[in-house]
Amino acid sequence: MTHRRLVPLSERIGRHGIEAVVRGLYDRLDADPLIGHHFARIEDHEAHLRRVCDFWFLSLGGRLERPPQFDMVGSHRPLRLTQAEVETWLGHFRAVTSARLEANAASEWQRLADGIAARLREEVVTD
Repeated sequence: MTHRRLVPLSERIGRHGIEAVVRGLYDRLDADPLIGHHFARIEDHEAHLRRVCDFWFLSLGGRLERPPQFDMVGSHRPLRLTQAEVETWLGHFRAVTSARLEANAASEWQRLADGIAARLREEVVTD
């Protein structure tokens, strides 16, 4: 009998692939005229990128020896995000994942991002 092994998206994309997507995304976010100001406030950009990479690695099924704790809603609530800002983030996310990943991997990761955007709309968006 052959057993089917499910391969987590984190393994299919790989840690370097996740980092490439996150860095490409942040290049776009930093330069965006609507939402770039949020990222300009980050004091240690490199540490923030590492944390975001860890978040996505874990969210995509990866395992870390000492996984950090994340409070995505709590950390974004003080930003007082608008619906337009969330949609802008999601648009950049879709563009970067589509450009850097094969179609199935991009689509799977985008579904996770859709869920995060929905949660931000419900619990963080101010308009």
